[in-house]
Amino acid sequence: MFLVFTLFFVSGCSSENIGKVSVYEMENYTDIKEDSLKEFTKVEVVSEFKRAIEDAEQVLGIADTIAPHYKVEMSEESYFLWLNEGQGSVMNLKDTHTIYTLSKSSAKTINELLN
Repeated sequence: MFLVFTLFFVSGCSSENIGKVSVYEMENYTDIKEDSLKEFTKVEVVSEFKRAIEDAEQVLGIADTIAPHYKVEMSEESYFLWLNEGQGSVMNLKDTHTIYTLSKSSAKTINELLN
C-alpha cells in the first residue's frame, strides 16, 4: 500500500513541478502571433502535454520543416509544435536538428485542447 501511494505521489508531483504549459501561435520561426498566448494549469492538461512529448517517436534523418504552428513552453523546456488533423510533430528548441512524431491520440488530444 505504501509503495502504491509513493508511486502515485511521485508521478503526480512530476506533472505539478511543471505547473503550467504556455502555448503561443507562431507567425514563423521567430515571431509569435500577437495575443495568441494560451496557458494551461490544470494538472490533467499539463500531464497530457507532458505525455504527448515524452511518448513522441524520433524521426530518422535531418529535420526539414515548415514554420511551426505553435511554440510550447513547459518548465525549462521550449518546443516547436506542428499540428494537422490526426497528426503532429514536436521539436525541442535545444535540438533543432531532430523532430519527433506525436502519437495519433496525442495529436488529437493536443489539437482539441488548442482549438
